[in-house]
Amino acid sequence: MGLLDSLLGAALGGGNQQQNTAVQLVLQLIEKSGGVGNLMNTLQQNGLAGALQSWISTGGNEAVSGQQVESALGGDLLNQVAAKVGINGSDASDLLAQYLPKIIDQMTPNGDAGDAQGVDLASIGGALLKNMFK
Repeated sequence: MGLLDSLLGAALGGGNQQQNTAVQLVLQLIEKSGGVGNLMNTLQQNGLAGALQSWISTGGNEAVSGQQVESALGGDLLNQVAAKVGINGSDASDLLAQYLPKIIDQMTPNGDAGDAQGVDLASIGGALLKNMFK
């Protein structure tokens, strides 16, 4: 996943340790959820439908709190992905609250959730690269 990490980091504007950890978290979350589409469905069904729509749309991204992310994803899933990257669940939810909106926004450049449906880890890098050079 090193190339994907680099691409996501570059798309988000840098590569500091916090950002690298956030990228790892998002990749783990996508993998554990069974894809981007499933992750978006989980967020939508568990209280973040409005925020998710703002991330997908071409307007500004609605901010969410770490508590909202934890509530939407569930503590078990959050703790699993946090453990994979070596941080606690609370830190993971805060990082996801900060970076997940940006990543979903990057994956849906046309404001259409369909752009991200069926996206797997191997194709995330290409989608982000494409959007970086627009």
